[in-house]
Amino acid sequence: MKHAIRTAIAFVLASLYLCSGADAKIVTFQIPNSQGIWPTAMNDKGEVTGRYEDRIYRTHGFLAAPGGAVTTFDVPVPMRDRRSVGAVENTTPVGISGDGAITGSYSMGIVGGGFVRATSGAFATFTVGAQTSPLGANRKGWSVGQYWRSDENAFQPFLRDPSGTTVEFSVPGALGGVFATVVNRSRTIAGSVGVQGGVQGFFRPAHGTAALFGDPHHGVGVTGINDGGTIVGTFFDQTSVFDQTFVAFVRTSDGIITTFLGPNGSTAAQAWGINKSGTIAGTFVDGSYTQHGFIRAADGTYTTFDIDGASAIEVRAINDKGAIAGDAWKDGAYVGFAGKP
Repeated sequence: MKHAIRTAIAFVLASLYLCSGADAKIVTFQIPNSQGIWPTAMNDKGEVTGRYEDRIYRTHGFLAAPGGAVTTFDVPVPMRDRRSVGAVENTTPVGISGDGAITGSYSMGIVGGGFVRATSGAFATFTVGAQTSPLGANRKGWSVGQYWRSDENAFQPFLRDPSGTTVEFSVPGALGGVFATVVNRSRTIAGSVGVQGGVQGFFRPAHGTAALFGDPHHGVGVTGINDGGTIVGTFFDQTSVFDQTFVAFVRTSDGIITTFLGPNGSTAAQAWGINKSGTIAGTFVDGSYTQHGFIRAADGTYTTFDIDGASAIEVRAINDKGAIAGDAWKDGAYVGFAGKP
């Protein structure tokens, strides 16, 4: 496999879907010869990053510009990591800074680590410990994630600054792995942690001690945080594999938690992101088990949307200008979408 950066122009596919407002539009996009594309993060310039899968199930990264041009890339795997002969190489972006630097993880067999792709296209790879995996990044290029710590026999969290300096930290009450998934501009961190009886969320101020929240008997998945320290995510009940319940939540910086299922008639909801104005983006399921996208304003009012000819809408990110990004099932594959509903 060649490890040079590849560039492909993915022209806008299908249609422009008009939502509430004459100038509102969501644009779908795809990468030629891929099985699916899954956006994971979006900055205020409207640049979207994420992963896509080729026809032989290898995962690659992409950067989509607001105009529809898509640059695809793989991390140049260091020679020290080429010991896994025949292993599949994967590149998985998870965050993008305000200026377009991308953070994520790469793997080749049982080896791998984190990466940063600069706006110039140059790569830097790093490890904190075994199985290092960045899980999120803020607009300034700070990243959070997990690594395997053998003496604790569990995944532990880390915070890494743009210069490469890494801080490891602990969460009081953790009995299992700690997964730091989001970090805001002031370096407040949140995520999920294994505790007695289940999984809780945690919230860690930049210069403070982490605190737990949520019912440990229901899983807590943390997926977004804004610069004011408000967290969003999902509470889920796994008492039955065939009857899981997903309830979205928002937790303000003073610890007040509000749960919601979405607009009238919805049976489940997942919140994926929140911007500085408190607008939440996510997905809800209606009474016929169909997934749709939603935008929930800070006052609790909803805007719902679909994409023409697509189903299984998953909203993955929202920026401070109110634009969103995500994926949907269309024409036999997952396509990406971005825009302002």
